Amino acid sequence: MKDYKFLFLLLILVLTNCNDGNEVSPQVEINEGSWVKYSPIKWTHDGIPISGTFCKVYSDAASNALKLQCLEFADKMFGEILAQFSFDDLDDLRLPPENDKINVYINTEHEDNIAYAYWGTIFITIRTIALDTNRYEYLFKHELTHEFEFLIEGTVNLGTDVWFREAIAIYCGGGFDYINTIDDLEDWITANENFPGQGNPIMIHVWDDFPDGCDITGYYCKAFDITMKYLLDPKGLNKSFQDVLNVFYDIRDGDSFSIAFQNNFDLNLIAFEDEFYDRIRDFLTD
Repeated sequence: MKDYKFLFLLLILVLTNCNDGNEVSPQVEINEGSWVKYSPIKWTHDGIPISGTFCKVYSDAASNALKLQCLEFADKMFGEILAQFSFDDLDDLRLPPENDKINVYINTEHEDNIAYAYWGTIFITIRTIALDTNRYEYLFKHELTHEFEFLIEGTVNLGTDVWFREAIAIYCGGGFDYINTIDDLEDWITANENFPGQGNPIMIHVWDDFPDGCDITGYYCKAFDITMKYLLDPKGLNKSFQDVLNVFYDIRDGDSFSIAFQNNFDLNLIAFEDEFYDRIRDFLTD
């Protein structure tokens, strides 16, 4: 399920090893949690999760203080995502049957540096005593946006294309600012001229569609980022968060992504792929 990995921050995030042994709960082998069933990660936790409004924080060995900070922050970030989508029908979120809230697993001692989302759970590695909210805001919002899609679709496997699900998670997280001009766009195309599609993000339907040897981080920071800006900006396609939400609902109801996208964005997916660079050039032209 590597489709849901957020690789960009895993590549640039510098994690500082630090802990407070006096506050860490004793490690016990408790193997409960939706991730055990719906993800390949089978990590146990310390037996003392804490619960908030939207989320419940688990950890292998985080201090109670860090867990509380992460809980308050995760609740806040998910609340902001709900506000972005003008979503208030919490009963319509389809949690796994094992869950009463979103599980947030804070990894402090496993050697993996991860940020993943699965149905019912997000994983984030934090190795500091306290949570630096400025440093982690983007990461929490990105993964919780994926989680929001999981809870609308109510499924183990998301139905959207990789480019779309990553683009909306990037957008909700605050986005990047690397392609602002036609020259920026042409630089991206030139850098990818030897790959199929020259870095065209609409060709990334599943994870294996990334060309071998390509700049995956660049896709996140540049191609996926500018794609959702184009779709939602008034100067672009002028669509809305409601249109994105409707795509999730249509997939829940059984539509393929291509049909859901065309019905809500008034644009054929094959045509969008063929016209992508011309559309972005027009979008970037003042």
